[in-house]
Amino acid sequence: MKFLATFSFLAAAVTPVASQSIIDLASADGKYGTLLGAVTGTPGVLDAITSNFPVTIFAPTDAAFAEIASTVAELDQSTLATVLASHVVADVYTAEAVIDAGCVELMTLSGANIRVMVKDGMVMVNDSTVIQPDIIGEGGIIHGIDKVILPGTYEPCPTTPVTPVASSSKGSSKSSKKSRRLAQ
Repeated sequence: MKFLATFSFLAAAVTPVASQSIIDLASADGKYGTLLGAVTGTPGVLDAITSNFPVTIFAPTDAAFAEIASTVAELDQSTLATVLASHVVADVYTAEAVIDAGCVELMTLSGANIRVMVKDGMVMVNDSTVIQPDIIGEGGIIHGIDKVILPGTYEPCPTTPVTPVASSSKGSSKSSKKSRRLAQ
């Protein structure tokens, strides 16, 4: 059974850290410089992200970009913009939700789908692994991943139910704002 889900929003789970933007938090972290350089250096990408706030960004680390540096160097600006937009989803998805759901399919700003699921105790985004979940700030949430999401890596959720890993719920204050949550 394919699982597409909308989750109730828990305000306590997505409270921004010290009122910093997600862009500032990624910059301060120090391992997302290549992504930030590509986002700010590719015309229209930063505007597309900020105009869709709140967003969830699946952020490849500098090491992830280094692994495919020759591939990225060959991309024209339009293709690079599409690849970058394929790492961003409108709305906020926390890590806990995928653990609760097992598998969700989300549409990115590029119009491409990604699959986010629990596999062998790890949260996977297509063929990348979430290595730093829930960087929460003004404008949304970032999840650090170990690979750049490239075209052709999407596969739908399994047709058989995925058994979610048990997790505890964070916070009890509900907001009237609708949002979707991702994995811990």
